[in-house]
Amino acid sequence: MKKITIIFFALLYSFSSSQTKALTEDGKEVVLFDNKTWRFVNESDEKTMDEIITNNTIFNKSADATFLLKSQKLDSGIYFNPKQWKTVKADISPIAEYTFQDITSQSYGVFVSEKAPIQTLKNLKNLIISNLQKRASFFRLISSEYRTLNGINVLFLEYIANIQGMDFHYMANYYLTEGGYTGVFSYTFENLFVSSKTKIESLINGLVKAERSKVKEVIEYTSPAPVSN
Repeated sequence: MKKITIIFFALLYSFSSSQTKALTEDGKEVVLFDNKTWRFVNESDEKTMDEIITNNTIFNKSADATFLLKSQKLDSGIYFNPKQWKTVKADISPIAEYTFQDITSQSYGVFVSEKAPIQTLKNLKNLIISNLQKRASFFRLISSEYRTLNGINVLFLEYIANIQGMDFHYMANYYLTEGGYTGVFSYTFENLFVSSKTKIESLINGLVKAERSKVKEVIEYTSPAPVSN
């Protein structure tokens, strides 16, 4: 239990980095890495940053996502496959309720909820991206979409962020409740994303509207260490 808590704390919430940032002659910000390479801090396409496309595909949870965890804050929850994912009660952030680890690979996930007066999914996107850009050494938004998932309207995000010299590939779904917002994001190392994409999509597509839990759920799985390459 301590191992997984340390893993998530290090990868998700310790965004401070030793990389040096500088400006090019035309005013663009770059990050200088320890291996003497550099990248633009923000490589997101301007149109992708500004617009959210509508994906008319109807998305549903996976058939093997049979275990439901309910939020204790808002009317939401997440279905997941307990044979694929291990989870513990999250104490790593005020908005994180549950954290997940794939039992067969180095993929992770976080279910979040917050009682905040967010008016639209567009506002939520701007807030999330603004926070990411402040904390990550490098950020690239790949896509943002409005989707229908399990009968609710959600915001889907896919992006890459460099944290402490490592590239992570993220996918996420968020939706607005009457009292705030809730969502789930999942990620892995960029070089493992292709092989992990199906499992990541399965986890984030487990987000549902559900009556909030009226009892305190205690999750005490013993999580294995991440599998080494």
